[in-house]
Order: sequence, then structure tokens, then C-alpha cells
Amino acid sequence: MAERVATVDHERFDIDPERGFIPGTDPLASFGTNAHLFLQELDKLSHNIPDLLETGRFRPSVRQLETPDPVLFDELTNRELARVYTITGFLANAYVHKIDSPTKKTIPAGVAVPLYESTKRLGTTPVLSYDAYVLYNWIRDDSNQELLPQNVRSMTNFFAPEDERWFIAIHVAIENRAGPAIAAIGDAQQGVYENDADRVGDALRTIERSIQDITTILNRMPERNNPEMYGTGFRPYLKPLTNIKYEGVGALTGRQSFRGASGAQSSILPALDAALGIDHGTNPLVGHLRELRKDMPAAHQEFVEAVETEPSIRDYVENSSDELRDTYNDCIDQLVTFRDDHIDIVAKYISGPLDKSKGTGGTPFSRYLETFTDDTEESRLSSPSQ
Repeated sequence: MAERVATVDHERFDIDPERGFIPGTDPLASFGTNAHLFLQELDKLSHNIPDLLETGRFRPSVRQLETPDPVLFDELTNRELARVYTITGFLANAYVHKIDSPTKKTIPAGVAVPLYESTKRLGTTPVLSYDAYVLYNWIRDDSNQELLPQNVRSMTNFFAPEDERWFIAIHVAIENRAGPAIAAIGDAQQGVYENDADRVGDALRTIERSIQDITTILNRMPERNNPEMYGTGFRPYLKPLTNIKYEGVGALTGRQSFRGASGAQSSILPALDAALGIDHGTNPLVGHLRELRKDMPAAHQEFVEAVETEPSIRDYVENSSDELRDTYNDCIDQLVTFRDDHIDIVAKYISGPLDKSKGTGGTPFSRYLETFTDDTEESRLSSPSQ
């Protein structure tokens, strides 16, 4: 066995020790005036999506985009590719799902080709997923500001009012505050490997505090995001793409179907569940969520898989002191609280006003959330004498 467990190697998995799954360098805000003309045109469109949609000029503007040579994307950095992916992902979904218009079944080549070429190089699916919608889609007016919802704003939106920007900002802040927990997973597993109970305990306390922080941020969602605005203003643009032709993309033969952007594509909960040894069984719902991992950044998928295969924190704690079991149970209790509060948010934004039973990623969320909360609660460890 290696002297270091894989999960302490944050760089290998594109994890920032402080921000977690958010890039350690802030996302690119513009390609700049010296960039290729096609990239400059993407910049212009990205700033005007809500206005173009509102005035009926969006689809004609998209159709006017010239098809770039795929060679262009060989010259781009991953940061630049992520911006191409984000903008073209927004353009594709807005083109297909424009509100109050018939759904389109073809994405023009000027969007389809760069969307495919950028995601191919980034190792993800050619559709707007959670990573492009959240992880790569924010900016700070002051680079010294903490990544709290009030300090960040999304760069690309479907919807002009503040509600969508706040929705994205909440998710960015959650990802950021989850960062210490994600980094601590490797510390805990290294502690297990070295039989260092103090290291395991310190890591678990970090995980608990981090989950508490993301719970607090989650509950700020209603501050500036009206459920009605969410349901009718921008959620329709996050729906799956079904039987869509990607014009000009020879590698995608026939019509394609991809899931919509969904919080279930975040790597936070899969990583925490794997770290804490929470067993969700093998029902079809679990299989569906494993499918959603394909929409995560490739390195983050690999991290979750590595957490699952490295030394078990739960098994170690189960055979350790009562104090360490209590620390582990504190993590479990805090994760139950987060999931309970998340159920309340879902009821407020989806189940109630929209009368929906599935999320934008096709997730049957009501059953998913309740079942997973029960599984989490049942993961508490009792002392051997009980």
C-alpha cells in the first residue's frame, strides 16, 4: 500500500484545499479584445442573453454565429475552454427551450461545434451541466472578498432579474464552504491508514463545521430568489435536451439526449457519503445518481471513486473510542440537518409552486431526498455496549 492515500493529492483531482470543487483561480470573465473573433462574439452574446430572449432576437442572433474551426480549441487553456463550455451551454439550452416558443430540435453549428469541442477537451458531456452553470460561472467585484452569496454574481444568465444570479451565488458559496470538508476527507483517510485517531478526529470536526456552514448558506436561498421567479423565469431553461441534433458535429451521429443542469451533479454529497460510509443500497434511484456522475468534471468523478476505495473512516471509527464515535455522529447529525433543510427548500421551490416530482436532471427528487436522509440517520454509530 502507498505511504499516502490518493485522496490527499488534491491537485490530482482538481480540488482546491480551501474552495473544494471550485477552481482555485477565479473563472475567466472575458476572452479579451485580442482573442479570436469568434471568442469575442461569444463574449458579446453571453452578456445579452436575457435581453435577446426578451426581445425575440435570440434565435436569429445564434443562427448568425459562424462555425469555428475545431483547431481553435486546441490552442485554448482549460480556463478558456471552461468559458467556451459555459457560454455555449447557455446558448444551446436557451435556443432549444426558449420560453413561450416551440422547442427546437436542432442546435446550430455555431453553438453545437464549440460546445462539443470544448467539452470533449474538458472530459465532460456536451450540455449545460452543473459545473458550467455554477462552478465556472461567477465573478467577484473585489478579488479580496470572501465567496459569500452577497459577494459573487453569475457572469452568464437566462433571466434578467436578480433571482437567478442569487440562485447561482448560493450554490457557489455552498461549494466554497464545502471546500474544507472535501480537503479533510483525505486527512481522515490518511489518519485511518496511519492509525492516527487524533488526525481522524480533527478531520471529522472540520467536516462537521463545513456541513454546518453549507446548511446556513442553503437556508439563505429565499432571501433574493422568489419561488415563482425560479419556476417560471429560468428553471425551464435547465430542462434536459431530448432528441436534439448537434448540427456540424460529425462525432454525434443521430439525435442526442442529455440531462439538464441539476444540483444532483454536484460532487459534494457523493464525496461526503463515500467518506462517511453512508450506504444508500442498490435501488434504481442510486443507479440514476451514479449516472449523473458522468456529468461531473472527470477529475471530480475520480475523486469520489477514490474516496470509495481508500481506507474506510466509518470502519475505523466503529472500532475506536467513544469520543471518536461521537465526533463521527456529529457529522452524521449535521448532514441529516442539511438534508432535512434541503427537503424544505425543494418543497418551497419545486414540489409546491410547480407541482413537479422530478428535478431538471431527471431526478425523482422527493423519494431521493427522503430516502437518502433516512439512510444518513441510520448511519449513526452506537457504542459497543448499546
